[in-house]
Amino acid sequence: MFLIILLIVIYTKKQLTTRTYRFFRAHIWLLCSANYLSAICGIVNANIISTAVVWKYVCNVADALLGFVVLCNYMLYLLSLLYMADFKERFIRIGMIPPGLFCVMAITSPLHGLYYDITPAGQIRYGILYYGGKVMVMVYLVGITVFLLKKGSQLTRKHKQLIVFIHVVVLLSYVIQARCPLDFRLMYPLFTVLVFLYFLTMRSPDYYIDHLTGLYNINGFMELLQERVGYRMPMHCLLLRINNYNSLLRIFQYDHLTKMRQNIADILLGTKARGHLYRISSSTFAVICDDAHQVEVVHQVMLEDLPQRWVIGEEVIAQEYCFYQLEYTGDETDFNKLAQWIHYARSDHHGHHEPGELIPLKYDTVSESEQKQEVAHLIDEAIMDQSMEIHMQPVYSLKENRITSLEVLSRLKDRSGKYINPEFFIHVAEDNHTIVQLGELIFRRACIFASQNHIFDMGIEYMNINVSPGQCQYEHLTERLVSIAEEYNIPVERIHVEITESEFQDSEAVERTLAKIRDAGMKVALDDFGTGCSTLLSILDMPVDYVKIDKSLVWSYGAGDNQFLDDLMPVIKAEGKRVIAEGIETEEHIDIFRRLSGDYLQGYYFSKPVPEREFVSFVKNFNHVTV
Repeated sequence: MFLIILLIVIYTKKQLTTRTYRFFRAHIWLLCSANYLSAICGIVNANIISTAVVWKYVCNVADALLGFVVLCNYMLYLLSLLYMADFKERFIRIGMIPPGLFCVMAITSPLHGLYYDITPAGQIRYGILYYGGKVMVMVYLVGITVFLLKKGSQLTRKHKQLIVFIHVVVLLSYVIQARCPLDFRLMYPLFTVLVFLYFLTMRSPDYYIDHLTGLYNINGFMELLQERVGYRMPMHCLLLRINNYNSLLRIFQYDHLTKMRQNIADILLGTKARGHLYRISSSTFAVICDDAHQVEVVHQVMLEDLPQRWVIGEEVIAQEYCFYQLEYTGDETDFNKLAQWIHYARSDHHGHHEPGELIPLKYDTVSESEQKQEVAHLIDEAIMDQSMEIHMQPVYSLKENRITSLEVLSRLKDRSGKYINPEFFIHVAEDNHTIVQLGELIFRRACIFASQNHIFDMGIEYMNINVSPGQCQYEHLTERLVSIAEEYNIPVERIHVEITESEFQDSEAVERTLAKIRDAGMKVALDDFGTGCSTLLSILDMPVDYVKIDKSLVWSYGAGDNQFLDDLMPVIKAEGKRVIAEGIETEEHIDIFRRLSGDYLQGYYFSKPVPEREFVSFVKNFNHVTV
């Protein structure tokens, strides 16, 4: 009944036309059939219904064959999540050989009895190959689980955990079946419930549907695109954007613009691309076409049918449209590059083309300004969702001979899951005046990490958190930082802020803020000293407690290219400030700062910046913390 309900739900919803979805739908049908056939076999084998020997053979052979088909289809579905379910792959063809051999042995079982045999009393008796088939299934499940965990970088952590849970339950059902013989396959009903759960969390068609227009949404579009790239299948697409949509939102009622989008969707449904339409943003639609010629045909239809003036209620909305052609020919073009082009097409920007012109998306389409705009959107989303990541890099104390502090480093991913250069997105945040909210988010994440992991019980004395000069323009920065620290019971004395002087625009405002930060009980570190903009005068005049020597100066000194540190270190120490050396990668670097009476070391010699859990494990091991 679970599966029947599931099939009804699937066939009453719009179904994404991807290979992955087709394998999943086939799995539901096969699993449903396998449940019923297993029940029939149980009835026949238990002699609840009297049948001839030949029919017992037929039922059990069919049951075995269907079981292997279920296994093979399920393996292909899991491989399709990695876009590897292609019969051109040699390892897939080889992997199908063992199930095929077992199918042959099951069919010929009446001749040799190695798979099934029926006693003179009419009882079914399982042979050695029957149990061999079960072992093969278990080996395949364990193997595909390991393969997904190692290769499934595009799968979410939740997705992987759910698949592992399903496989563990199925393997346990095999063990139970072996120890307590039953007249039905325990795996099937358990698998059914688990697949139902999996459907609700990972494969629901609603996840791919835009509820405003009933078209597919950006999730469905990107999954289809990634599958096409994964299998090197050509794809031709026309993108339509309502120009200056964000400006329209400030002028017209939202309901009127919603009605306009619904009308556009109705017009698109009248084109030859019916059934291949997507709404991939508030203002952008995508049409999947068969070839480049159809893209041009649909473009002409849109030019003729889309009005330049919409009359909705009492509003008259003058409208222009942008058209883009996305063509993937099955070549080496990276999915991330295609995703970047699509994001460009979705974003409001000043185009350099005539209204209504069809613009091919190519490598030179996206300029630096559009990249900044994309990053600005990602920053806005991170602030809204509180989703900024932080990594930690340990700081080693020469005096204590252990890790005594850490630097908190912010991390932001692009649409493809790759990390963006922190300097780049910090500059974008400052240009877009979101640096204060972003800085507070990073500071809050650091406090949450410290509170939840009790890092000050592991030998950590304080944590360094970067503050940008743009944040220092905010008059109430100190009060906000103190308030957040108190919210998580983090003593402000445990927090040091780092700032890079090379970026100062209003040095007086920055120095006033740093003085307030020190008055509140926090320490201040001057970051990246030695990059060319910092001078000895900076150390003497600025309200800082620590000086961080940039790695470029450390490396050049270690290579014998300068002796600047010989003169610099005594001046810093004479001012009562402590020194943190960055870029420590060799024993020689450590020896240099031991000789120069340095205080703290930071670099890949100890550890690169790592995520929260990895850092906690690293510090416990390094500092020999047993709690």
